[in-house]
Amino acid sequence: MNDLVDFVLAKHGTAQSWERARGVSAKLRVHGVFWPFKGQPDLLGEVAVTADLARQQISIAPFGPGRTLHFDAAQDLVTITDGAGTVLDSLAGPRGSMAGYQGDTQWSPAQMGYFISYATWTYLAEPLLFTLPGVETREIDPWDEDGETWRRLEVTFPDSIHSHSKVQTYYFDSATGLQRRMDYDVEVNGWAEVAHYTSEHKDFQGVTAPTRRRVLLRDKDNNGIHSFAAILLDLQDLRPTN
Repeated sequence: MNDLVDFVLAKHGTAQSWERARGVSAKLRVHGVFWPFKGQPDLLGEVAVTADLARQQISIAPFGPGRTLHFDAAQDLVTITDGAGTVLDSLAGPRGSMAGYQGDTQWSPAQMGYFISYATWTYLAEPLLFTLPGVETREIDPWDEDGETWRRLEVTFPDSIHSHSKVQTYYFDSATGLQRRMDYDVEVNGWAEVAHYTSEHKDFQGVTAPTRRRVLLRDKDNNGIHSFAAILLDLQDLRPTN
């Protein structure tokens, strides 16, 4: 583990309730024009999430009226169930089903589910995400933005962790250690070049997490294009689960 990871982990808290946690539960508001643009305007909004931290497994509800979305990375499987647990839709190998997709390609409900599932799991797992088996990290040159100096962590994910792209860059305030931004290229969406900003951090029972996420495109000079955010996520609650 490198010095920046140690610094960030220390700043985000290590309450005993979280050290014993097997997973997390959260309440999120997922909104923005991206979802209708991709052909699925009615699947997300105010949702409850449960995620396993030991493995990439997550459930999100509602995912459409009366339905629950499940993603299990080990099985490489997305399922959508009704209130009785009956499987209404499923998709095995979801990433492969989206190979060659462009930014304007419409998604099926299960493909949309795959995208929001793997993304939300990685967000909720931060910063413990950087310590998981197979994850490689190295500190790269710092970045100046908004009058602050942000230390940058390049993270390379193993194939076992589904993410936007195999290599991503995370930005942390050099004084507080709080996450300010992350950059990635979205493989399943035509390799869109993203600057994803995190802010309004809050303490949740001893662990600090950003409550506001705004997903922007970035320009050729690596600057976020702040005139437009296609995806907005607002964290309303976060709790450890055993």
